[in-house]
Amino acid sequence: MFVNACFIDQFLLADHFEEQKWQVHSKYKNSFNIQDERKQQLVVVTTTNYPFMPNGIYLQANDFSQVLSSIEIGEQIKWEQKCLHFSRNHLLLIHGKPYSSLVGTATRNLMEISQKKLFSYSDSLAKKTGSQHSLAQFLEGMNPFKEAIISLCSEDQSQQKSGLNFLLGRGMGLTPSGDDMIVGHLAARFLLDKESSILTNLLLTELLAERSVTTDISKHYLLCALSGRFSEPVLKLIEALTTNSSEEKIKKIVNGVISVGHTSGVDLLAGLLTTIKSLGTK
Repeated sequence: MFVNACFIDQFLLADHFEEQKWQVHSKYKNSFNIQDERKQQLVVVTTTNYPFMPNGIYLQANDFSQVLSSIEIGEQIKWEQKCLHFSRNHLLLIHGKPYSSLVGTATRNLMEISQKKLFSYSDSLAKKTGSQHSLAQFLEGMNPFKEAIISLCSEDQSQQKSGLNFLLGRGMGLTPSGDDMIVGHLAARFLLDKESSILTNLLLTELLAERSVTTDISKHYLLCALSGRFSEPVLKLIEALTTNSSEEKIKKIVNGVISVGHTSGVDLLAGLLTTIKSLGTK
């Protein structure tokens, strides 16, 4: 059976993806992941009901169900001529509408008025982070997760390493809470135009080690974040913070962020907000 992709991250249209051998990494109710043989790239295949993610391929729900039911974990995939060839199905990428997961270079200008609206709304949110504090409590008080994020904001290598050692891989699920907070931290650094080469090198060393302390899926999103690539809800939030956005718009976007996963979205937001508070005053 031949299936057409509806949308695809334009990053995946580069020729070098066809030079690797691929296999089915994992499958879930509403998505499955494929991975290259070097275990350096992960691609998520899901339905158009979900927001755009880095390295995403999106199908109509019926087509997705048919493909999902016919694949097995570990199944080999041939990627050639803009098509994924599974054992029983062929996924055509060429007709998918491209989207970008990359932060725009013109968006690095945080507007104070929008920042205040973001913090005002976040201070009222009762949804719990992976640290078991509500977002409001997380922002108000101190806890080991928040202390580790603040350590990441330091320019001292030992402080950054200490923060990474605490956060990386800490928590439950496909993307542990500590990792989601690191993604939020990196998003804030891009927003503030305050990337840290020291932190980038430390994190790359950990993620590219033969035995990473975190999950393959979380490693994928962390590597994407290091290169300025984020999910659609995060990109919308960054865009909203660089313009004079209304309270209603910011509330809607924040609600979209925190609806991702069980705590993934709210953990990411905790990392982003803590970093803006810490680095924004330096």
